[in-house]
Amino acid sequence: MSDYVTETVHAERVHGGVIEAEVSGKKVDIDIQRLRKRIPAHCFQPSTMRSLGYVVQDTIIFSGLLTGALYLADQSDGYARLLLCYVAYPCLAGLPLTGLWVLAHECGHGAFSANSFIANLVGWVLHSALLNPYFAWRSSHGRHHQFANNISTDLNYVPPMRQEYSELFRGRVDLDHLVEDAPVVVLLRIIFQQAIGWPWYLLTHITAGPNSSPKKSRGWWDNSHYLPSSSLFRPNEFWSIIASDVGIGLVGAAAYALSQSFGSSTVVWTYLLPVMWVNHWIVMITYLHHTSPSLPKYTPEAWTYLRGALATVDRDPGFLLRHMFHHIIDLHVIHHLFPRIPHYHAQEATDAIKPLLGDYYHVDRSSYFGALWTAFTECQWVEADSEKTAQARVYTKESLDADLGFAKIDPVDVTGVLWYRPGPMPRPATVMRS
Repeated sequence: MSDYVTETVHAERVHGGVIEAEVSGKKVDIDIQRLRKRIPAHCFQPSTMRSLGYVVQDTIIFSGLLTGALYLADQSDGYARLLLCYVAYPCLAGLPLTGLWVLAHECGHGAFSANSFIANLVGWVLHSALLNPYFAWRSSHGRHHQFANNISTDLNYVPPMRQEYSELFRGRVDLDHLVEDAPVVVLLRIIFQQAIGWPWYLLTHITAGPNSSPKKSRGWWDNSHYLPSSSLFRPNEFWSIIASDVGIGLVGAAAYALSQSFGSSTVVWTYLLPVMWVNHWIVMITYLHHTSPSLPKYTPEAWTYLRGALATVDRDPGFLLRHMFHHIIDLHVIHHLFPRIPHYHAQEATDAIKPLLGDYYHVDRSSYFGALWTAFTECQWVEADSEKTAQARVYTKESLDADLGFAKIDPVDVTGVLWYRPGPMPRPATVMRS
């Protein structure tokens, strides 16, 4: 078991996160161990050969698209060639490449193979090929799982609270009478985020919580996934970060060599543009996992591992993306609860715990791209809302105490459960918050 998985289970025991649910007319306490026991044991056992089979499958699909595109490019000219090379092929090729990225992500969780050497080798090769620093991102992503939806220590798309949001506008907005941005502004910001959000995050650690790094940052340059001495990493991770950089360097050298042989424009449209589509999907997938008007965030005092993991939504991106992306979108709740479960067991595991979770299980079957627009227009900052907390199915110490017959109400959780609010978008973040 990887270190961060051990830590997340330990965090749940320390914080005592327990949910009370009703199953077959009886109330039962739900904790991480009870959920685990409901899942068949084989769901936690990855098959190396089966996982490698998906790598082969995605590689074949990408190779077929590349071969067909190269052939058609030789037969085409003018606008038809431009459309093929710079629009159609990169968009389609980005799908199996994103699938490969998801499989490498499973390598980092221990869900690809029980053999850590094989898992890390495959993950390093695949992520390096997609210009992703495997060991560096595995480290920070592990902490995202450990502290998901903690407003202070989470690492992905942590929204500002009321005071911080107001300061971003230097007091020029009235938070009680906000006017949303014009649709064209929203569209441009979506395009901007989707185009450069992923590489900029890797370089600067933007959107992370102010206390998400193991070490104090020495400056804007000290928050990079590519810097072995970065504030993001512990000293014992130094050489693994070097290995990540070496992998990307080797791929960069190979791309340069190919550009010398076949021309830089060919490398751009056959490789770099599809990788940009992968970056788009990574940003969209990650952003929408935990960004929704129906999902809460938590202050450190109110947060537990179980609460954070359940503040996640399963969405339906359609048949093609469900299968090409190995269910990272439609079966993500189970992944946050138990990241060691391979994607090919995720449906069975989800079905096993859904009766226990009941309304605590979040699912959204609306338009996937429509959800992106909703997130941009309705999810700009967060604040406590006791009325919404009371109406929503959010586990709090108060509701548990009430159900168990205790009169004492702990006020921490009332203010510690935070909800998204709409408003104009501030300037894009360029450095990590402090």
